[in-house]
Amino acid sequence: MSLGSEKRRTLRIPVAFRVKVDTIRGRFNGVGRDLSEGGMGIYLPKLPPVGSAVEVEFSLSENQPAISASAEVSYHQRSSGGVSSDWMGVRFVRMDAAAHEAIRRFVSTHYGAPAPVGPPPLPRRSE
Repeated sequence: MSLGSEKRRTLRIPVAFRVKVDTIRGRFNGVGRDLSEGGMGIYLPKLPPVGSAVEVEFSLSENQPAISASAEVSYHQRSSGGVSSDWMGVRFVRMDAAAHEAIRRFVSTHYGAPAPVGPPPLPRRSE
């Protein structure tokens, strides 16, 4: 994806938290890369096909309940660094109003904060 094709309409912030992703291939643990009201980037060891429906679950912080959302894989970004640096962008399709508001507040509060350094290691696959 080139920078010239930027289509985002909402603020996006860097993050580094665990994300459970249910795909047609099973459930995987990934790591959030960035977050906006409309979607997120996720490092994942096995990227589902672009256009796939996925379910994501993550917590914005340890003391907040998990957010669940239905999403669609919008694109892949593969790197020469291998699977630890491969990631996908997902667009949120459905979530409850409280979850959407929690993301909106989190993004607006953390906008402009320093970015995490490099991709974090991927957690092990969930059992």
